[in-house]
Amino acid sequence: MEQEVFRHSGTLDKYLGDGLMATFGTPFAGEVDASNALRCAQAMMEAADRWSGERKAAGETPIRVSFGLHYGPVVLGDIGVTCLEFAVIGSTVNAASRLETLSRTFDCALVASDDLVRRARAELGSADAVFGPLTALAPQTIRGLEHPIAIWTQARVHAMTR
Repeated sequence: MEQEVFRHSGTLDKYLGDGLMATFGTPFAGEVDASNALRCAQAMMEAADRWSGERKAAGETPIRVSFGLHYGPVVLGDIGVTCLEFAVIGSTVNAASRLETLSRTFDCALVASDDLVRRARAELGSADAVFGPLTALAPQTIRGLEHPIAIWTQARVHAMTR
């Protein structure tokens, strides 16, 4: 997963239990940050699917991955007084985390905000194949956001037995 983050010009912010948080456009915004994030998540899904297939063939438990993507401003910098940590915080970060949680509700691998998808389309053009696997869903209420937001989902690459 880490390799995909770097391959797509992302920054690995931190490992979180069995997951990770990556940002795109930090510390400096670029021209294709949203599309890099979306392409990275899709590449991670494919990598995880390959690894899961290998695990299943070896008699091990397959893995499931899920992603939440949101686009917007963040606060970036050193946080803390006695224990400084370079981090990103803010509503955009919280929303991305809550979108990832929605992947369980919709039994999908990826939930992206319409803000992210619209920005990625502006960066790439709407005909790019990266948008083909995405399905638009009705706006969802996200804790911490003032208004419901439209979301897009992407199914798991291969359905796995549970």
